[in-house]
Amino acid sequence: MQIDFKNLGKDKKSWEYVYEHFYQKLCFFSNDILNDREKAADVVQSILIKIWQENMAFDSFQHLRNYLYKSVQNATINELNKDNSRSRILKGLGKDNPDIYRQEDHFYTIVRAEVYKQIGDAVNQLPEKTRQVFNLAFLEHKSNPEIADLLSISINTVKVHKNNAKKALQLSLRDLNPLLVLILWEAFQ
Repeated sequence: MQIDFKNLGKDKKSWEYVYEHFYQKLCFFSNDILNDREKAADVVQSILIKIWQENMAFDSFQHLRNYLYKSVQNATINELNKDNSRSRILKGLGKDNPDIYRQEDHFYTIVRAEVYKQIGDAVNQLPEKTRQVFNLAFLEHKSNPEIADLLSISINTVKVHKNNAKKALQLSLRDLNPLLVLILWEAFQ
């Protein structure tokens, strides 16, 4: 798709593409710092609204991407500052995450956000029951008997859905780092 970076606010299709491509990734990125999904979503929405309202222009996809991540990073840190005094933030974050202000650490978080978005998209492509079993097992850490009770299916059916999800995700995520496949494999054991 051709995106007009100079007129994002005026081109609805380009805007929809940018929103679809970045929203979840940016929410993850902000939430990784805030540990509050609602506030993270608010931060991201405020940045996207600013771009839309001010009809901001960008030279390229990379320019837009860099602007979004840096803006969300700054707005997220501002949100932390709003909720806490500066010294309390530095003390608390220093214990939990001493490198919050270091740029290279945010690169790692950006990469993780991009990978999680790809995983989320792949999970959404799974059949409904398989997706439900995956979410209960992987995201909610439910055991096979718990999943069977919740979905009113047999434990063997749970195992089949988990195995189907594993195979489908390995296939759809084959271009990602092979380590990711190992991580998913371990989650299902």
